[in-house]
Amino acid sequence: MSTHSTDSQVYPSPPPSLVKPRVSSLLTFLGPGIIIASVTIASGELVFASRSGAIFGYSMLWCFLYAGVFKGIQVYTAARHIVLTGEHPLVTWRSMPGPPLWFPLLIVLPAIFLMLVGFSALPEILATFIHRLLGGALSGPDVGPWNHLEYWINVWATVVLTVCLILAWVSSYELVERISTVILGVMVFCIASALLVLGPDLPALISGLLIPSVSDYPSWVFQEYSETFTGRSPWLEVTLYLGAVGGGSQDYVGYIGFLREKRWGLAGRSVASLEDLEKATADSSLEVERARTWTRAPLLDITVSFTFVILVTLMFAALGALVLNPNRAIPDGSEFLTVQESFLTALHPQLKWLYRIGAFLAFIGTLYGAFEVYYRVVAEGVRSVFPRLAASRPLENLRPIVIFYCFLGGLALVWLPREIAGNVLGRLTFTSVISGGAASSGIWCFAMLWADHVRLPPALRMSWKLKLAAVLAGTVMVGLGVRVIVSYFQSS
Repeated sequence: MSTHSTDSQVYPSPPPSLVKPRVSSLLTFLGPGIIIASVTIASGELVFASRSGAIFGYSMLWCFLYAGVFKGIQVYTAARHIVLTGEHPLVTWRSMPGPPLWFPLLIVLPAIFLMLVGFSALPEILATFIHRLLGGALSGPDVGPWNHLEYWINVWATVVLTVCLILAWVSSYELVERISTVILGVMVFCIASALLVLGPDLPALISGLLIPSVSDYPSWVFQEYSETFTGRSPWLEVTLYLGAVGGGSQDYVGYIGFLREKRWGLAGRSVASLEDLEKATADSSLEVERARTWTRAPLLDITVSFTFVILVTLMFAALGALVLNPNRAIPDGSEFLTVQESFLTALHPQLKWLYRIGAFLAFIGTLYGAFEVYYRVVAEGVRSVFPRLAASRPLENLRPIVIFYCFLGGLALVWLPREIAGNVLGRLTFTSVISGGAASSGIWCFAMLWADHVRLPPALRMSWKLKLAAVLAGTVMVGLGVRVIVSYFQSS
């Protein structure tokens, strides 16, 4: 990628709709954030947000609010970086103090394994749902090393993965996204309506939203779900909830990669050196104005996307507290998706079909979108770790490799007996811990503060308010992440 010469205009002129943004023009700056939101809505909102309300009532709502806000800050600091420099943060982090490439590898290497877990766990959750909807038996004769239910879940998961592979190969992601958006939009409207009709306990909701606390499990959890929760620390549930909002750091690597296609600021255009930026901002206040105007684009995208994700997540969590908790129904095992049907049937029995279609499309859209996100994660990882290789070969060739890696690796984990691969909940918990989870998000915030200082001239650096927000987000997320890791190994 080329570098700007010092005698040229560094930043392109931003469009009038960004210079003087209006509500009518905001939609033109939505895109990558919506993709990340759609990729996380399946397991995040439908499963784990509902699960938190079912187990803990309103007391864990703070997880979703704070994690969503802090992750929004995390992503924006990185997005403004590529907009202002044209350089992905992974590349900037190559020169961080310490062992060579330590932070890019900390982000990218776990992602390589997380891809396989995601492409096994999500198909298995959807496969269980399909099996239940079709009236399949939950018990029966074993088939080889698999019990009856496990075998049929594996069969349906294989079908799901194959459908997603075909979609990724022959169709447009935009088409799937549009269909899913319409169905999910209607479902979210009904979810909001159900919440208003049923009427949450507002004092308890506000308390759970604002006051962080991690309580013990209710006694009935051990009586009715002993196999799942015996020896499982509540903090391991917290790690699932923290990851439920907006995805994880590996997803954000892909999000920043999407900005190249939007061509906001210097993203996807060229890379400006620190010397170029220092000279341009010293010689012209207009360049500073252009640069700061361009940062509004990712700010709008991220603000709208994360606000939507947080609100939807909180609605599912609140309905879990309203509907599932009194009935002691937890999304777990063979009921990961089925018990949430009662959220809509509380309005009308026939709305079960809307929920079923919406849940199916949410998971299909998530898996299909994950192909696109993970392809960009790998591409950005190659740019950071193997810059010469990235410069000599077109990275578009990585897309089919990543697609088949996710498909075949996910399929292999699906068919591994559970005695080896573990169950869905165990896999997701383990990967959240080994990937750093909240801790990696926190370290990311501090890494962006370092990158901002060494890569940008003073005129373009973060405001003191954004720096303070990044420090707060980093500190809280690292603290939560360390606490989760300690709990995981104590309970192992």
